[in-house]
Amino acid sequence: MTTPLETSAQYYGHEANFEFMSASQVKSFIGTPGIQACEERAVAELNGLYVRPESNALTIGSYIDVMLTGTEDEQYAFRDAHPEMFSSRGSTKGQLKAEYRSANDMVARAFQDRDNGGIFMRSLTGEYQKVVTGEIHGHRFKGRIDVLGDGFITDLKSVENVNKRYYNEGWWDFVGWWGYDLHGAIYQELVDQLTGHRWPFYIAALSKQVPCDIDLRQVPQDRLDEAMERLTPSALDRIAALKSGEEKPKRCGRCDWCRATKVIRKPRILEVV
Repeated sequence: MTTPLETSAQYYGHEANFEFMSASQVKSFIGTPGIQACEERAVAELNGLYVRPESNALTIGSYIDVMLTGTEDEQYAFRDAHPEMFSSRGSTKGQLKAEYRSANDMVARAFQDRDNGGIFMRSLTGEYQKVVTGEIHGHRFKGRIDVLGDGFITDLKSVENVNKRYYNEGWWDFVGWWGYDLHGAIYQELVDQLTGHRWPFYIAALSKQVPCDIDLRQVPQDRLDEAMERLTPSALDRIAALKSGEEKPKRCGRCDWCRATKVIRKPRILEVV
């Protein structure tokens, strides 16, 4: 029996997360240069024992998504679901609170590009939040694509700075740092299985700077291919075994889950610095 994925609740639900793998789930198990992998935390999250901390950044990203790609009904539904973002009294009643106000600037920046003849908004034209499924190395995958256009795939991202470089055993742009190339590779593969075409993958990025910067990047095919090569059969077999309980997950010892659940069994010998 296949778990339905028509609604957000079904797509992100417990049953679907066990039945399917996804780009976000894979990254939680194997990590990226900017994301600490922790098998035990990933398994705890699947079992409802760990909940990712809410952050303004995630909420702002969701707000931008719905304001740029959502219907009017979806925008009203988002407001109803996130009353914490909006002022409830005084002269600012109904407006975004100060800590979220930059989101409106980012949305306005996207429309400014369109009004000046830019193509940023054109990259967001197509089927929104399109759910695709398929198999990779014999394992079932799901993906929820921000925009599935006519011959292209677009992921909408709000980022710290579109030009920032990050260091972890080498220099990375924001695409590699957060593993967006892996997202693109998985989306491209699932869309190929659906349509028979390997469509190019774009990232439409808005920065959190003031004023907001804007960028539209096509991730080169060789980078997508390299990301897919990292998704080896053995890596996916390991994730499947961890999800089923056949293998015991490893602790990273550095993440918030490991800090919160650490038990001291014996003292550590002080290392000489």
